[in-house]
Amino acid sequence: MNEPVKTVPISGRISQQDYDFMMQHSFGGKVTASEKLRHVASFFRQYHEHFGTYAEGVEELNRLTEPARKNLKKLEYEQNVHSELVDIVTNILPLGLAHLASRQQEPPQKEQLPYLLETEERLLTLVLRLVEQVLRLGLTSESPTYNPHLLEDKLQTISELVGLLSKRKQS
Repeated sequence: MNEPVKTVPISGRISQQDYDFMMQHSFGGKVTASEKLRHVASFFRQYHEHFGTYAEGVEELNRLTEPARKNLKKLEYEQNVHSELVDIVTNILPLGLAHLASRQQEPPQKEQLPYLLETEERLLTLVLRLVEQVLRLGLTSESPTYNPHLLEDKLQTISELVGLLSKRKQS
């Protein structure tokens, strides 16, 4: 059985603006100011405790962005449109941010360069995955985005950059 959590009475003052904000939001069904304040304190503690590992960071970022993703999906459904670009970006960005957030502990002096090299390599891997997936969106004459012509002009620039890189590599 779960033992009751011991509570400690506190007293303090907050601004009217913070109070109004707190009372306007449900915070998981909490109604009273005391319930909401306990929820906010617990949330803040959990936020700092659960952002330590990469997996926890991905989970937390997905949880934080879930309302926006749900709203986008709702709007897509209502407008009968879909953007694979939005899906790709909302799936990959949390991975990069979680990796950075999980690297909060500074390594010992002798491990700093390998630490930096690993961070750079992982971030590059994610960026290249994003670039590859975005480029794949441009394979058809109309990209699977809200604006089917969104990538037309941008892909020409990317193609030119790739051509320049290829020439440089051959030199």
